[in-house]
Amino acid sequence: MKLKKKLALNYLVATLLALVFVGLAVIRGLQKLSITTMEQQLIDQSKLAEIYISQIHSLEGQEDPINLSSETANLVISKLGLIIGNVNIYDKNLTLQAASKGEQNLTIDEGLNEKVLSTALETGNYAYVIRDGKVYFASPIIYEESTIGILEIISPMSLIEELITGVSKLMLIGAGVFTLIMTLLIIYIAGKMTKPINKLAKAATKFAARDFTPVEIKGSDEITQLSESFNNMGVQLQDYIQRQKQFVANVSHELKTPLTAIKGYSEYLKDEVGDRPDLQKAIYHLNNESTRLGKLVDEVLTLSRIDNSTVNYNFQRMNLSQLVTEAIEKMQIRAEKYHIKTRSEINSDIFIQGDKEKLLQIIINLLDNAIKFSPPEGLVEIALKEEKDEVCLK
Repeated sequence: MKLKKKLALNYLVATLLALVFVGLAVIRGLQKLSITTMEQQLIDQSKLAEIYISQIHSLEGQEDPINLSSETANLVISKLGLIIGNVNIYDKNLTLQAASKGEQNLTIDEGLNEKVLSTALETGNYAYVIRDGKVYFASPIIYEESTIGILEIISPMSLIEELITGVSKLMLIGAGVFTLIMTLLIIYIAGKMTKPINKLAKAATKFAARDFTPVEIKGSDEITQLSESFNNMGVQLQDYIQRQKQFVANVSHELKTPLTAIKGYSEYLKDEVGDRPDLQKAIYHLNNESTRLGKLVDEVLTLSRIDNSTVNYNFQRMNLSQLVTEAIEKMQIRAEKYHIKTRSEINSDIFIQGDKEKLLQIIINLLDNAIKFSPPEGLVEIALKEEKDEVCLK
């Protein structure tokens, strides 16, 4: 995967994670705020209902003022039902005295409901439980500092749920739009960030091919500094390679002259030593070694010209099979000298476009190395085959 895609993907994942966390936090906070608001509304409603019930209880002049009678409960329940909604009134023994719906109308377990009522009765404070999309809110009815009953308000949470659902949908749509915008922005930023890096990567590939064209990157950040260092390195490498080429060429030319002189003197001495075997042997080795060094110098000069791209190639249609056979025949005497056997498998009439002289020189060098580094009584195998659109020499 390219660096641009990696950066874009990482930024996008980070953005999505941030959106998820923010969205969950907002929804959680909204739920908490909604429940707190609803709780406060139920408290306010229960206090107003408690005042109203206490006043009716006082006006009725009950024989048992510390216990809420069914008459008082039935008297106030209809009005409370119109104002508050679903309301149940219990006495202090948790016996249902009146219900705005005509019956208790519970959708939760009676044991759980009784637990909520008992908590409100025992603590003298409100208690509630949320089940099945409804709030079961219980509040004590206080009269002359005594709890005479329990008021239960059953309030649906449909409005809160609709609010949260609506907000969630809006957030989801907003997150989708935001993600789309961020994706485009991230792709643009990632492309802008990786553009100079791509330039450096292409320049490195060119440097490997000895093309030291400077890299132009504008800016003042670390990548710009890196490009400047890269360009300086290219200048130094180019200078070093040029000096190295010049050194090799100079040394080769300097060696060529004395070697030619040595070769000439050895040829002259060969005719002058007469019948002295010791001198003949010395001159023979001198002549051979000077010839070998001359070949090495010629090869170095050829490599130097190739490296400097100053070699001219004469490409033409040629029979490679005949060329390889010719090279093997030329090296046969050398192979016999080192007691090396040769075996060839040459496909006939393989034609290519190439420089005949250069290819012959390459093949002879390969055969010479193979013979030179093979053990005595060794075997050098040469094969030339045509494979699909390619020619294989091994």
